[in-house]
Amino acid sequence: MGDEDPYKGTFALLEDAVAGGVTPGCVALVSRAGSIEYHEAHGVLATDARSSVRDVPVQRTTRYDLASLTKVLATTTLAALFVSEGRMRLDDEVPAPFRGRYPGVTLRDLLAHEGGFPAHREFFAHKELHSREALLRAIADEPREASPRTQVTYSDLGFMSLGAWLEYLGGDRLDRLFARSLAPLIREETAAVPDLAFRPTDAGALSWEDERIVAPTEVYDPTRHGALSHERVRAGAQSVAHGYVHDDNAFVMGGVAGHAGLFGTAEAVLEVARGWLELRIPGLDRDVRDAFWGWSSTLDSPRKLGWDGVSPDGTGSTGRAIHPSSVGHLGFTGCSLWIDPNARAIYILLTNRVHPSRGDVAGIRALRRSFHVSATRGHGCGVGRGT
Repeated sequence: MGDEDPYKGTFALLEDAVAGGVTPGCVALVSRAGSIEYHEAHGVLATDARSSVRDVPVQRTTRYDLASLTKVLATTTLAALFVSEGRMRLDDEVPAPFRGRYPGVTLRDLLAHEGGFPAHREFFAHKELHSREALLRAIADEPREASPRTQVTYSDLGFMSLGAWLEYLGGDRLDRLFARSLAPLIREETAAVPDLAFRPTDAGALSWEDERIVAPTEVYDPTRHGALSHERVRAGAQSVAHGYVHDDNAFVMGGVAGHAGLFGTAEAVLEVARGWLELRIPGLDRDVRDAFWGWSSTLDSPRKLGWDGVSPDGTGSTGRAIHPSSVGHLGFTGCSLWIDPNARAIYILLTNRVHPSRGDVAGIRALRRSFHVSATRGHGCGVGRGT
């Protein structure tokens, strides 16, 4: 990389993050005005001796567990398509099969995290809830924390319900609805692992060849996961989550849920992001896209519909590096996606920072902020350069 390369600092930042143990490896991609300006792989797939891919270098085509990027890439995208097609309206209430203790909650409420659902529940800890149907019933029976539109609580439960609602309307499982709707944007399968797809637990264990193109996540901790660790081992995941979704509630739902479950490459994530930015997703209406991205809550929240927005005080994962109109999302495993419509720029950082454990939250927070500052420096597309 030459001295004049504007991404020289980005490259060094990510190499230092790997060397410092923030994450075993990562793939970063920056696109501007339809052109990829930075797309590099850093580090290795795994560092723990229990992993079969320890010290195997990351490739640009490495698939990462995208965690909550599933919420925007799959669930929010499908919701926007259903609204564009007239199959849903933003003010439609959650249908009876999933309503339970949440009467009056609308599609808009779920997307904006204003439905009153709790943020998270460890349903996976209860053996009797280890099925899609039982877990969805448990969500509907969970006491609500607030009335609709009175509180913003970022909620996995709300998006699990939304995923089930989409399945109810679409007449098929979420992974198949997603594959059919987004197929025009995503390349054909490479080996046995697509570029962007859910990986249901009934898909079977990865072969050695396939293991090398998927980044593992956490080493199972029996004190945390209990009996679920043994279920994962029986499913073929051995002692490290590898090719099976990291999120435990998504795992007991078969690896396919509205809040988590997607695996993908940075370039495939880019295609869906460009699909939103450039209206390249077949059937996505411009007015619907603008409504999802332009939503402004009365509850002083930066959240859009499905998407997150930039924190006005600069405390978020992008600092003050990108335009206030930008939208994005984070994933617990260490992934992030941000789209800046003002600069026609897209920033993607995929990591498996939860390998071998989830302990270092501060490290990934600092890395995300520094990555966005570095990636925008010198291009005049942000609104500030401080963090």
